[in-house]
Amino acid sequence: MIKLFTTIRKNYFDNTVELSKLSKTFFVWAIGLVLVYVSNIYLIRLIGLTQYGKYTVFVSWVSLISTLLTFGWDGYLMQKIPQLPKNSSGKITTAYILKKAIATFIVLYTVFTLLILWLANYNKSALDFLEADQVPAFLLLIFLFTALVLLRSFLKIFHWVTKVQWLEDFLKPLVLFIVILWYYKYKVQLSLSALYDINLLVFAGITICLFFFAIKVYRKNFHLEPSAAMATEKWLSKCFYFMCIYLGYNIFTRMELLFLGFFTKNEDAARYQILLRISDLVFVPDVLFNYFLPQKFAHYFGNKNIEEAKKLFKNSAKTILLLAVLCFLGVSAIGYFYLQSFAVASPEMYILLLILCSAPIFNSLFGSSNLVLKASGNERFSFYALLIILIVEAIANAVLIPLYGLKAAIAVSWSSIFLYNLLLSFFVHKRLQFYSRYSSILFSVAKKNK
Repeated sequence: MIKLFTTIRKNYFDNTVELSKLSKTFFVWAIGLVLVYVSNIYLIRLIGLTQYGKYTVFVSWVSLISTLLTFGWDGYLMQKIPQLPKNSSGKITTAYILKKAIATFIVLYTVFTLLILWLANYNKSALDFLEADQVPAFLLLIFLFTALVLLRSFLKIFHWVTKVQWLEDFLKPLVLFIVILWYYKYKVQLSLSALYDINLLVFAGITICLFFFAIKVYRKNFHLEPSAAMATEKWLSKCFYFMCIYLGYNIFTRMELLFLGFFTKNEDAARYQILLRISDLVFVPDVLFNYFLPQKFAHYFGNKNIEEAKKLFKNSAKTILLLAVLCFLGVSAIGYFYLQSFAVASPEMYILLLILCSAPIFNSLFGSSNLVLKASGNERFSFYALLIILIVEAIANAVLIPLYGLKAAIAVSWSSIFLYNLLLSFFVHKRLQFYSRYSSILFSVAKKNK
């Protein structure tokens, strides 16, 4: 047995991400997931399925708009900062890219705030998911979500993963769990407005902490020199591509939920969110490796070390697939009991759960194609893949969800994830000749049939 584990560690972990780092990340993430799971059980009992559906739609809009306001800087910083000039001490000598990122955020947020205030006063039908007293919380949460994304991406470049994770994946769900449990225990009514205010306070605290972390990282890794050359690269077009990718992916992962909310199928939206929560377990390997892989790929491509990047791509795909299959089997075993805890269990719901939870396996089958395209400067091809899928997915949702509700949402989501990963894998293979074990079989068969 010891030899078996030694072999697995050597073949699946030592050539991708250090097992010790991965195990710590998993431990923190697992605790946070349990807290989120229990919190949602009590939250649904407090406010009911319909209100919970409205809450998930609200949060989806906050996340979607914050992605737009980030304007792709989170991806561009990850790609560009490793390439910035350094002095003899290894410190970065210019901060022009950070100044541009901050200025862009301030301008876009100001414009968006004015737009929302105008809509709230003159075109209220455009904000049907918001009550009048919820607009300030909506705007502030968007600000905090956007700031968190930018701060997190900056810290990850310099390998501040664990501290960020303790705040976001442990402390945040712990505080929310304690507050929701208090409301439930003392039978205090919890309105949606109060729930948004609670989220606002929690996210504000986390943002402040990450801000101080970022200042510390900046002082340690930057030493500005007046003679440092300014880059002439067209950052606007680069950021625009990254924004489209992240915004598109945000829409891609939430489109079915947004369509269910749009067609006022709030109970279906709540059930879909419950299924999404447990399907996240199959995404665990991707989530964990994504704490470490983006910066590794960025540094490899920044140093023109293409062969190492290719090995990392192939090895990580193999490891993530193994872990994803294990997660799927685990979810299959506990899935029905999970549904019972939310009082939505039925044979049909269990089948829908299995279908939705099988979709994340496609991510690992085809490898971390999206990460490689963005880290290598080929982000526009990631955008092309998303654009194609979003158009097809939107048409399918608009036609099928009014007729079939939750079943249509599951079917469209599963098909979209498969096609999206297939397209990404095709672009990675064509542009960089990167392939996973299974995509290499697929494309070699296609080549032989030509």
